[in-house]
Amino acid sequence: MAEEIEVVVVDDAAEVVAGAGACTVVAGPTAAAAIGLDRLAPRHRVIPGSLEELALDRLTDTERGVDSTTVVGVGGGVALDTAKYLALRTGKDLLLVPTTLGSLAPFTTEIARRVRRQVTWLGDVAGRTVVDVELLRRAPAARNRAGAAEVVATIPAVWDWRFADSRDRGLPVSAQVVDVAERCRGLLREGAEEVAACTPTGLRLLADLLTALGTACARSGHRRVVDGSGHTYVQSFEHRFGPHRTYGGLLGLGAVAMSTLQAWFGLAAGGPVDPAEAIDLLNRCAVEANPGQLGLDEGTFRGLLRHTVRFAVGEFLPYSVLNEADVNWSMSEEMWRHCWRVDRVEEG
Repeated sequence: MAEEIEVVVVDDAAEVVAGAGACTVVAGPTAAAAIGLDRLAPRHRVIPGSLEELALDRLTDTERGVDSTTVVGVGGGVALDTAKYLALRTGKDLLLVPTTLGSLAPFTTEIARRVRRQVTWLGDVAGRTVVDVELLRRAPAARNRAGAAEVVATIPAVWDWRFADSRDRGLPVSAQVVDVAERCRGLLREGAEEVAACTPTGLRLLADLLTALGTACARSGHRRVVDGSGHTYVQSFEHRFGPHRTYGGLLGLGAVAMSTLQAWFGLAAGGPVDPAEAIDLLNRCAVEANPGQLGLDEGTFRGLLRHTVRFAVGEFLPYSVLNEADVNWSMSEEMWRHCWRVDRVEEG
C-alpha cells in the first residue's frame, strides 16, 4: 500500500511539536517565532535554505549524527520539503506544521528537490500534518489564498493527462482520480468567498481540498492529476530566473495560459477546457495571479513560453499540450490577453 500523509486539525500545533519528544525542527525565523520554537527546546534546529540536492545531502549527513527520533518541518514549502527529505533519508518519523496553505507540500508524500535548478520529485515518505487554523490565520492572506491555485491547476493538468492518454504517451486516465479534481474545483467554487477572506471555514476548506488532491496522488502513485503544463510553466520560470516570490500566483497564471493554449489546440485532443473557469476561480479566491502584480511584462511572458516548450521537451517531462501545440506569436498574444483577465488583488 502506498504511503500517505495523515492530516489532523489541532487547536495548538506548538503543543503537538512539544509532544514529539527528541526532535529536529526545520524552521526559518518567521515560522520559528510563529510557533514559539524558543519554548520547545528541540534537540537540533535546521534553518531551511536551498532545495538543491547537494545542499540537502549535506544537511542529511549532519542529521544522521543527531540523536533525534522525529523531523519536524514548520513553515512553507521549502521548510516542509527539507524536513521530508531528511526524514526519508534518515528513516526518522515526520511531522509537518504548515504556517501557510500556499502549496501541496504539506499534503503529499513526494519531495521536491532541485537538480541544476530543475524540480524533480523524490520518494514516498509517510508522516503526519497538523493543521492549526489559528496559526494559519497569522500568515499574510495572500500566502494562504495562493494554495487555491493548486486546485485550479488541475484544469490544464487533467486535460494534459487525457491528451497524453489519447496519444498512448503515458498512464491511462483514471475516471476516479479525475472525479476527485472536479469535485475539489466544485467545492472551491462554492466556498471561494470564504477562501478569499481567509476565514476559519475557508482555511479548513482549502486544507481539505489540498488533502484530497494529495491523497489522490498517493493512492494513484503519480501526480498527473495536479502536475501538468501549468506547473511546467512555473518550473520553466524557476529554471531560468530562480524561485518567484509567490509560487501559487505564478501557478495560477500558468494555469490560465496553458488552458488557453489547450482550448485553442482543439477539443478532440484532451476534451473540453475553458480558461474562463480558471480565471473565475482565481478571481473569486483573490489569488494574486495578475501578470502585472507578478512583475511580468509581455516580453518576459513570451520568452518564458518559448523556454517552457524547450524545457518540457528537452527534459522529457510528461507528455502535454507543449509537445504538439505551435506557440506562435498569435497564440502567445491570446494567452497574454487571457492572463490579464485575472484581477489585481488589492488588500483592504
